[in-house]
Amino acid sequence: MSAATLAGCATSGTSGPANAYAMAPSSDGATIAFEQIDGPPPQIFDRMVNVLDSESKLRSLAIVSREAPAAYRVRTYLSAQVVSGKSVIAWVFDVYDRNQQRALRLSGEEPVGRGGRDPWNTVDDMVLRKIAQAGFSGLSNMLNGTAPAETAPTQPAPVTRGPAVATTEPPSTAGTSVAALGYTDH
Repeated sequence: MSAATLAGCATSGTSGPANAYAMAPSSDGATIAFEQIDGPPPQIFDRMVNVLDSESKLRSLAIVSREAPAAYRVRTYLSAQVVSGKSVIAWVFDVYDRNQQRALRLSGEEPVGRGGRDPWNTVDDMVLRKIAQAGFSGLSNMLNGTAPAETAPTQPAPVTRGPAVATTEPPSTAGTSVAALGYTDH
């Protein structure tokens, strides 16, 4: 994937060529297109595109231009916030199949250091690389059939009195821990 392939995937003020070349397809022929990367300012967007480019090459993922047909389309979202005096970048990779049905949602948070007026100022390439690695690991696992199944959110119980309280199920002990949130009216 070239940086130009990803550069046109958001309206962040960055523009790339309309047509970019795809990498060689993966062994099963599943191609991936990044439709958008929303949230970061232009300088972080550009660095994220470069990091995604280099990480996809290391994993031999078949990334194509968003204008090209693809087995999966990824919408990426990044947000910066200060939590308890420390900057954190929250990220989401929403992966959609050819029928525009969400196949997988990957998400996480990366701490980036001390908080300041603009948490984006503390984001370095290592943080962006960790996000890309986590996202591509999930994508690779999905393509290999080893991604954890998403748990459907449970319906909140009707609140008759008092606030709803979130509870979590204990994490699984079988390799991957996934916790589902549920609600109760206690």
